Amino acid sequence: MTMADFDVSRSRPLRLGIELSTTSPWIELTAPRGSAGGRLDTPLRVQAADLRDAYQKVAAIRDEAGHDVSTLLDVEVMIAQDSRSARTSLAILDSALRTVRRPASLLYIGTPAGLAGLIADIHTLGIADGVTLRPLVVPGVLSCILDDVLPALYPAGLQPCDDALEFLRRVAARRQLRPA
Repeated sequence: MTMADFDVSRSRPLRLGIELSTTSPWIELTAPRGSAGGRLDTPLRVQAADLRDAYQKVAAIRDEAGHDVSTLLDVEVMIAQDSRSARTSLAILDSALRTVRRPASLLYIGTPAGLAGLIADIHTLGIADGVTLRPLVVPGVLSCILDDVLPALYPAGLQPCDDALEFLRRVAARRQLRPA
């Protein structure tokens, strides 16, 4: 795979979803564009071990279903203000598990700025139309996504829906207030 394989001239809007748990539906944060109260099409979610795998899976989907189909790459996320803290949080989380955790898709461990860069690259290079973030620890990671990652994606064309943002802010606040 070379840079020539990527479609960097695409004009599709950047899309972003968040899945708070495997038992609840995921939420798309992207505001509808150019439609009078309508919604964007429902994207196909892709799970991949790495970016090469994601590119190949999305290309296969588009070859089969058509190039107009929207795709979101699932990314499991552990972020903190510095990479060391993110790795430490993941180690603590993993130590509490009875079995070895295996990522269901791409795993990102690092900073909010790094995650925003990854999302922008996935979109710009045409690997997928965006991502579905799957925070491994909801309260802290969700707050970092809302406060740090989303604003960093505005220059890349992210236009979040106000209702979805408000809902996620209420979820983050409610989960942070629960007693340990």
